[in-house]
Amino acid sequence: MARSSIISHPLSRRQVLKGGAALGIGSAAAMGLTPAWANPWGRTNVYAQGVEEGPEVSLAIRRESLPIDGQEAQPITINGTSPAPLIRLKEGQDAVLRVTNLLDEPTSIHWHGLILPPEMDGVPGVSFAGIAPGETFTYRFPVRQNGTYWYHSHSGLQEQLGHAGPLIIDAAEREPIRYDREHVLLLTDWTFEDPMSVFRNLKTMEGYYNFQERTIADFFADVREKGFSQTAEMRGMWAKMRMSSRDIADVTGSTYTYLLNGHSPQENWNALFKAGERVRLRVINGSAMSYFDVRIPGLKMTVVAADGQPVQPVPVDEFRIGVAETYDVLVSPEDDRAYTIFAEAMDRSGYARATLAPREGMQAEIPKRRQIADRGMEAMGAHGMGGMDHSNMAGMDHSGMSNMSGMDHSSMAGMDHSGMSNMQGMDHSTMGGMAAEQAKIGANGLLLAGEAQPGSRYDQAGIGIDPDERRILVYRDLKAITPWPDRREPGRELELHLTGNMERYIWSFDGKKFSEVTGPIHFVKDERLRLILINDTMMEHPIHLHGMWMELENGQGELIPRKHTLNVKPGERVSALITADAEGSWAFHCHLLYHMDAGMFRVVQVS
Repeated sequence: MARSSIISHPLSRRQVLKGGAALGIGSAAAMGLTPAWANPWGRTNVYAQGVEEGPEVSLAIRRESLPIDGQEAQPITINGTSPAPLIRLKEGQDAVLRVTNLLDEPTSIHWHGLILPPEMDGVPGVSFAGIAPGETFTYRFPVRQNGTYWYHSHSGLQEQLGHAGPLIIDAAEREPIRYDREHVLLLTDWTFEDPMSVFRNLKTMEGYYNFQERTIADFFADVREKGFSQTAEMRGMWAKMRMSSRDIADVTGSTYTYLLNGHSPQENWNALFKAGERVRLRVINGSAMSYFDVRIPGLKMTVVAADGQPVQPVPVDEFRIGVAETYDVLVSPEDDRAYTIFAEAMDRSGYARATLAPREGMQAEIPKRRQIADRGMEAMGAHGMGGMDHSNMAGMDHSGMSNMSGMDHSSMAGMDHSGMSNMQGMDHSTMGGMAAEQAKIGANGLLLAGEAQPGSRYDQAGIGIDPDERRILVYRDLKAITPWPDRREPGRELELHLTGNMERYIWSFDGKKFSEVTGPIHFVKDERLRLILINDTMMEHPIHLHGMWMELENGQGELIPRKHTLNVKPGERVSALITADAEGSWAFHCHLLYHMDAGMFRVVQVS
């Protein structure tokens, strides 16, 4: 049987992989192996193979030849495979991770979403020097959480070269989630171009990789639907901003091959199950630039965790996963048939796929890709962006704008609202709504903890999704199992605008790229603050804070969910509560790799 052949020699295979990696002699490619953790039978209570189990793990990083989608490639490998090995730790352990750099350039590993000491976070130039060629760096930290996470390079553009892998932390105590088998699904995007060439192309010409621009036929279709006047007005607005309404993704399937566990759609990786089992799928978006819409036609999914943290179960047919996010879902296939795991790129330029099946070699129908969507008025901003010339955004000084990060929101506490009901000339039919909004304001003049910001769109999945077509996960659905320990109201607000210039390919916070800022963002040790993010660009941005949780204020009150990465849609205003309990320096950035490299990066100093 296939299963017995897989498990007959797990230790000897693992020793060969680890030994070969350490000595620099041989690789998984030479042995004809794919990442050992991505075996079709996954993991059950009694079966585990191809995993680097903690608490002590040795990793060797090198560049070598491996086939990707049937072509010879030169990815960065870890212990001989790309994607990198699955590392499995346990809550309560003291992890010891020895990383040897066999590249001819510095490298690093960031443990994405883990709460750990700043010097172990793995971001060169922040609180860590990086790992020089030929050196071994030992990461040591207590494991204080459980769930689905991942790890990747924070050096240059190495993440685009395959330097990423899954990280699973088993709970110290039995989880409330019951399941019989689990599979890890790591989504990545691979290009056969040099990543630096991709970056140069983006800076050379806006829309370089976009081959799905509007046509004359699209124009006349819009005229039939909306009329000539409205269509011409919309086209004129986009032309004025020198952008396309189809700028959905900066890098597309024109250069990307979308991979699931390192396999292309044609290679059809199999995830096996036995009929009647409850299967846990740990879905990780480890791509450099790609958002995915994930569904399994014919199977309902139940979301049970977001970014490693448990949430109250949400039955869905599809979910959008931003770059660097993770979602855990449960499925219960009852029939003796195959199901397609379909991860469609948000811009519809391609997809990753695998097959969930009772036997190897099976496949199911692949859904037809949806049409690319056009960005509409919501992308032009809920905050007065309609007339903004985005070609000049990079040079804009946002520091003087009202409600910006320099404003002292605590001064609102002294405002006397008691006379509002007596104002002359007011349309009192609106007073009920105003009173409801006023009830959400605390004694310090700030929104009460957990309330959604005006301008948030947590009930929308985002562009290209038809909510009437199937049940889609939205941020509003995410609800923690129990309240988080810190129940304090925020003492202050910090507001940051996400800014950029698509034409020059510059990305920034508050109009300044990282090379232009003079110092870090300051958090006071142990303070409770509200971080407000306002997206003044036409693109989605997955914003990641290292070292601390962000509690997404999605209107769930005391049960708002913890996340390490927040997707902010174009024109959207979102907020999160933060307990600044992690002293030191931490990276804070957009997790779109080329956006981060182009300037959308800051350092947060907690002291």
